[in-house]
Amino acid sequence: MKFHKNFLFIFLVLAGFAALYGGAQMLGKPFWGNNPIWLLLGTWMVIVLALSRIYWSDGRQFFYLIMSSLSGLLLGKAFVFTSPLLFVGFTPLLYAAFRYEHQGTCRLRVHGYYAFHAFMVWNIIATYWVANAALIPGLVAFLLNSLFMCIPWLLALQIKRIKPNFWLPAFVFIWLCYEWGHHQWEISWPWLSLGNGFAFYPEWIQWYEYTGAFGGSLWALVANVVVFASIALIRYRIYAIIALLIWLAMPVFISHQISKRPSYPGEAVEVGIVQPNYEPHFEKFSVDQNLQMIRFEKLSREVITANTRYLLWPETSFEYPEVGAFHKDWRISRMGDLCKMYGNTCLVTGLSTIRTFKEGEDLTDAARKSNKSLNSLYYEIQNSATQICAHSTDFPVYVKSKLVPGVETFPYRRWLPFLKPIVDKLGGSIHGLGKQKERAVFENGNLKIAPVICYESIYGAYIGDYIKKGAQAIFIMTNDGWWDNTPGYRQHLYFGALRAIEYRKPIARSANTGISCFIDAKGNILDATNYGKEAAIRRNMFFSTYESFYLKHGDYIIKLALLGALIILIISAKPFLRVRFSKNQ
Repeated sequence: MKFHKNFLFIFLVLAGFAALYGGAQMLGKPFWGNNPIWLLLGTWMVIVLALSRIYWSDGRQFFYLIMSSLSGLLLGKAFVFTSPLLFVGFTPLLYAAFRYEHQGTCRLRVHGYYAFHAFMVWNIIATYWVANAALIPGLVAFLLNSLFMCIPWLLALQIKRIKPNFWLPAFVFIWLCYEWGHHQWEISWPWLSLGNGFAFYPEWIQWYEYTGAFGGSLWALVANVVVFASIALIRYRIYAIIALLIWLAMPVFISHQISKRPSYPGEAVEVGIVQPNYEPHFEKFSVDQNLQMIRFEKLSREVITANTRYLLWPETSFEYPEVGAFHKDWRISRMGDLCKMYGNTCLVTGLSTIRTFKEGEDLTDAARKSNKSLNSLYYEIQNSATQICAHSTDFPVYVKSKLVPGVETFPYRRWLPFLKPIVDKLGGSIHGLGKQKERAVFENGNLKIAPVICYESIYGAYIGDYIKKGAQAIFIMTNDGWWDNTPGYRQHLYFGALRAIEYRKPIARSANTGISCFIDAKGNILDATNYGKEAAIRRNMFFSTYESFYLKHGDYIIKLALLGALIILIISAKPFLRVRFSKNQ
């Protein structure tokens, strides 16, 4: 035990040095880059190692600590462009829990402690870059997301104690249900859904056209279970290894066969994309908007031709034109004049808009009272997209509806009003931003596009709502400079590219800064720009009416997982019901 404690002390000192190094590198600097990972991971490891030294009871805990740390490291690194690690990321944690239980039942809170540690390491390594936007909100996100991840893990372990043979299927089913649930509620953060982690290898996952990204989650979970079985169940090891090889190879083979198909049919449409490159923390919202317009127009003229049907600008390109009064706004007029110079062009752009509520109109949760109006009017701020066409005086508006928790929306504000001061401190607002109930498409003659704003691009089924309304291509408007030059903006690009595979629709992506590009229907990234550089690019996109299997059938994998989890929970609950019924008798 002394040997183990000495090792803990050495790791504790190293973690402390890492935290101090990260903090020193961040101190007094406007941009932190990759330095937050040293501060966050080092500080977390100091806390965990210090608690381990204080509350140490036996050598098994040292093994559990090492295994849970290894799981966190593997899962975290898998989301930083090393997808194959997803196949083994959970295995050390599974094996540690199995071994701990095999040597004598321990309290679930012990399992919860080590699982929480593994998930914190995973969250920090994969998404430490969130701290560049706001340090404290990032830390809150890591804590909450790790806590949520513990729920399916502990449920599976509880089932193991009741029905040991159902433990591993329960883990797979319940984790899939957890991922789906994390897409649905107001504290939604599906960034670390396992299926997203394969986005860096599109040649492996062409079959997402049939399963969606949850198919990738199932692929990773079953692989972990089979790897664990090959280690823990010696009697069946050879069978487990054979099953693992088949399970890993078959999807890749199928993907390779699918990729041989000819390009998906569609109409060639010339599209131009602008990347103005305004740093969002200190520059974007302080530079005079007339100067910004000059840069936007200059870059647009570099790519626009007489054949250009669409021009795409990024998220929140300009601030606060009023919905319903666009024709009075000088910026909208300048955009219209630009389109008219080339005859048949439509500009699609992100805007921060204001919507004023008419007297007697129902107020939304985002409504706030105007302090300047004698009539005490209410209004809401929106993160929107609009289309401005040379041949039309209509200005259709789409309002972003998947909002970033804590920044663009205050989750469950009606039940948690006492958190208002904290939300204000985190840089958000109790009012949040306005949103709309249904998706909308922008039409240009016989062409229809899906206007997708930033965070919305990582929601597979959500994007399907645009496609069901006839969208033939996806236009993504984003502002990825909040996270500095870190893996964050590249993850966002690759996760959004999954939508091209799922629906076989081309994507045009305009980032204020980050990576602007085109993505074909097979998920290949084309003409990618560089981070931190002004750019304008042009290419023909093939707008398609093709309907994928995933579009028609949705997340059927989740329906099967819900059914499987429900059956296992009912079977596991029978002993409790039997005991309770006997007592009542």
